[in-house]
Amino acid sequence: MSKFKCYLAGRMSNLTYEQMNGWRLEAKRLLYYYADGAIHTENPCDYYNFELDPTTFSDSECKSFDLWLVKNCDVVLVNLDFPDSIGTAIELHMAQEWKIPVIGFGTAKNHPWIELSLTKKCTTMQEAVEHIINFYLLNK
Repeated sequence: MSKFKCYLAGRMSNLTYEQMNGWRLEAKRLLYYYADGAIHTENPCDYYNFELDPTTFSDSECKSFDLWLVKNCDVVLVNLDFPDSIGTAIELHMAQEWKIPVIGFGTAKNHPWIELSLTKKCTTMQEAVEHIINFYLLNK
């Protein structure tokens, strides 16, 4: 039996590596702690990031792979505090199309269509993680 999978969505472009990955590492730590290791997190920074040599992959490959990760997860956790990310918008839209729950956290103002792609909006990452554990992992 495979582990419950959580995709960590959020802006990457025009952010430092720490900005794009720091919150994801904290989310992974919280999910691991509260789920007692029962959740596998998919962090797109582990595969493609702006520190890699851009000649080693194409944008098409990166997009296809990220969407494959989304399609093959059980839930999406999205950081809404860095709005206006086209990639994130596409990931959330496709998750909604594939009937994958999207749990967002943050306080920034986002486009209404981003809000419509959310299953649940939380203010903090802690609240979002607890929601994922209580509503999705425990009911799987």
